[in-house]
Amino acid sequence: MRGPLRLHLAALLAATLLASCASPAPPRPTNPNPRQVLIPPPQASVIRPPSRQPTPEEQEERFNTPASPSEQDGPPDPQDIPPDLADLPDPIPVAEPPSASGNPRSYEVFGKQYHVMTAASGFRETGLASWYGRKFHGRRTSSGERYDMFELTAAHKHLPLPTYVRVTNLGNGKTVIVRVNDRGPFHDSRIIDLSFAAATRLGTVGKIAMVEVEAITPGQALPPPPMLRAEATEVPATTSTGRLLQVGAFSDPLNASALREELDQLRIGQTLVRVGMLDNGDTVHRVMLGPFDRRQHMDEARIRLRLAGYEPVNIAR
Repeated sequence: MRGPLRLHLAALLAATLLASCASPAPPRPTNPNPRQVLIPPPQASVIRPPSRQPTPEEQEERFNTPASPSEQDGPPDPQDIPPDLADLPDPIPVAEPPSASGNPRSYEVFGKQYHVMTAASGFRETGLASWYGRKFHGRRTSSGERYDMFELTAAHKHLPLPTYVRVTNLGNGKTVIVRVNDRGPFHDSRIIDLSFAAATRLGTVGKIAMVEVEAITPGQALPPPPMLRAEATEVPATTSTGRLLQVGAFSDPLNASALREELDQLRIGQTLVRVGMLDNGDTVHRVMLGPFDRRQHMDEARIRLRLAGYEPVNIAR
């Protein structure tokens, strides 16, 4: 009896286990207020600009980076020019602290070293002025300010930033006061880079002009603008003594030599440098092209010079 009874009990236990596995599990109690878990979306990494001051090389990057054809500089679109730009009043010179950037003791651009003056009092020089416009509009200047081509500002290689200067166009006698807040122009034969507004005031848009630059000390009266000599205006060329075109005049002989080298590369005609004296006693080095034996040859040279960005004037030999 033990054997059959043992087998019967084993079978009964197995059936009980199978029945328990086949029956459904009792339902779990529901939570009337389930907890909501919000998973935040992934955050994009934020790259913050460095807090350090830019180096002089970084400040002058716009001069070292060649422009593509679509980035060539020039005047603004006509519809963007304020109608009263030519009548923009001169800024009032005020004493300002040096800019936080743009005033190192020296800096290097295009492999050439430039030194920054510690003071501008008594500064005056004569040379060529250029201008810059839409390519740099809104970009940061060496002083850290934004360049606005519709304001009366300028760039200079050596003057402290900022400095107020009076610029006189020696070709027509027009003057303008500008606030120097940028570095440039990095061109050996040019001494100042004017904003589009300043060039408009002087009548030099689209050309390079001979100017005199005088630093202004706030609170001190400026002397009268420089007197124009006959060489600074266009005069009839004589036929008996030959014809000359004056392309530039400089107080620094190195600038005169640099311009003469540029003209030699154009191969328009013979170049020479004539040393003279202004009415105030300053020495001036005038860069000439010629002499031309025929008026036609001189006019052809004048056209080629203007196409190259220069504004020559007739000089009697």
